[in-house]
Amino acid sequence: MSSSSNHDDHAGAVGTDEVPGSFSTGAVADDPGLKLACRLEVLPGDTARHRIDNAAAFGFEGVALPGRMKSLWLEELTHAGAGELALPLTSVSLGFEGTLVSPDAGVRQRCRDSLERLFDVCRQLGIGLVNLPPVLRQDHPQLTLAAGDHESCREWDRRLVEELAIVGTAAAGRGVRLLLEPVNRYESDYLHTLAHANRLCGEANQAAIGYTADLFHMQLEELSPERALWEGREWLGLVHVAENTRVEPGPGSMDFARCFAALRAIGYRGWVEIECRSLTGPAEQVLPRSAAHLREAWDEAGKPAGLWQGQQAKGA
Repeated sequence: MSSSSNHDDHAGAVGTDEVPGSFSTGAVADDPGLKLACRLEVLPGDTARHRIDNAAAFGFEGVALPGRMKSLWLEELTHAGAGELALPLTSVSLGFEGTLVSPDAGVRQRCRDSLERLFDVCRQLGIGLVNLPPVLRQDHPQLTLAAGDHESCREWDRRLVEELAIVGTAAAGRGVRLLLEPVNRYESDYLHTLAHANRLCGEANQAAIGYTADLFHMQLEELSPERALWEGREWLGLVHVAENTRVEPGPGSMDFARCFAALRAIGYRGWVEIECRSLTGPAEQVLPRSAAHLREAWDEAGKPAGLWQGQQAKGA
């Protein structure tokens, strides 16, 4: 598997097919370092440009955009142009209409149309990634899957893969990669694990399709987040990080170094984005600390002793 940029190849990672007993950078000779971004809405500033300037000052290398909050950035940034900004724009999360898994063909068409409009914005601003949780309960409370309803889940899978064939082509034509995001069972009845997302991406089999690994959701759904990253490495395109209570990384109980060891072992080359719901203090204080904490965790993950000393998975 070859290394990749944000959207030029279908893989977000490189590595061998062997599953190591412990993760360390011994598996990858040329670690490129941590590419760290922060979501725009938690950055301080009166304008989008001011927020991006602050991100650079806080030690970030990119800024991710909230699609639900286009009023914060759309008009300003489309007029200014991405070339005039202090940092690159890395991704847009959400911001589309409808859902690709709806049984209503009209709803799926509306979703495809809105995604194409979002891809056009991304092309204009030089954004390579669009993040898509397929169906959130808060947006589509009428779309439910009962636990264990495998037949309905397979039908949703079939619809989604068919739709990805269409929107994947549209994304590729604009230089954008569309990423499915598994979320936890409290926010959606569908798509909870990296293994499920990785399988869907394999069935779609398009370079412009991948998935996002969100460590907050993974702590609730994956028995071993680091092993899930290893086994789902083929279609990984983006990583989200937040604490166990969804504040900025650092003050909570999340062990980021263990997952970073897995990312280093698979040769992950993509962005790691802070995607938190709130901050534990003033942004000017906590965000620089959070960036430093994540960089320390990345460095710790590269120590020769490794950070995941568990046994190899049975049958791996």
